[in-house]
Amino acid sequence: MPTKNLHVHLVSDSTGETVHQVARACMAQFADVKAVEHVWTLVRTKAHLQPLYSGLDRFPGILLMSIIDQELRNEIEKYCHTKGIPVVSILDPVVNLLTTVLGIEMVNLPGGQRRLNTAYFNRMEAVDFAVSHDDGMNMNNLKKADILIIGVSRTSKTPTSMYLAHRGYKVANYALVPNVPFPMHYLDDVNILIVGLTNDPKRLSLVRRTRQSSMKDDKNQNYIDIGQITNEVREARRLFMVNNWPVIDVTRRSVEETAAAIIQLHTNWSQSSK
Repeated sequence: MPTKNLHVHLVSDSTGETVHQVARACMAQFADVKAVEHVWTLVRTKAHLQPLYSGLDRFPGILLMSIIDQELRNEIEKYCHTKGIPVVSILDPVVNLLTTVLGIEMVNLPGGQRRLNTAYFNRMEAVDFAVSHDDGMNMNNLKKADILIIGVSRTSKTPTSMYLAHRGYKVANYALVPNVPFPMHYLDDVNILIVGLTNDPKRLSLVRRTRQSSMKDDKNQNYIDIGQITNEVREARRLFMVNNWPVIDVTRRSVEETAAAIIQLHTNWSQSSK
């Protein structure tokens, strides 16, 4: 089937992250459709609606919104109905369910999930922790970590650590180096989840070649040699197995999928260690 283009207007009274993630998750189910995204953020007054209306007139399609203010929502829905543009408020099903279950009405608080509260500052602290404990730095400070990620070079340790940090987990990561034993003494008296990441050697070779090319470094041929990489992966798996650390193969996983698997492991680990 030929690819179809669909103009998707994403409207939010905050940063737009919520509606954006929902839209992408849904559009991923339609392989032959290309979403042309039009993002409208911080829409909080009627004055903000005119640029949105102009965009809808130029590029009609569908509109997904995350707007708390009922009056603004009514205005947007009214305009869409007059133009024949399908519109959905993505929060309504969950908010209506919570209202029924809790027996209380919601508060009109745009961007409420990003208030500068304790949880927000905890996330920022976790991000700072991930940055200062990247690639084996400050390994003597692991007692403050929630998770340690270990793997050979280019197994997505850093981006996975940062993603988990934004979810509030303090994560350190360590890159295994050929012929250099892992410093096990750093784990003395440390009670945290340790996860090993691995990757297909052929895939790793390709990723490393791309990395070297971008850095214009053609001297370290062992770094991209498939035989050397195979040995690295084999030794890493042996380390994980000997220490009974869970292993995640990231070959066909996105960073988000890897992080989700680690969160599940951490949940199970936390429950079993209580």
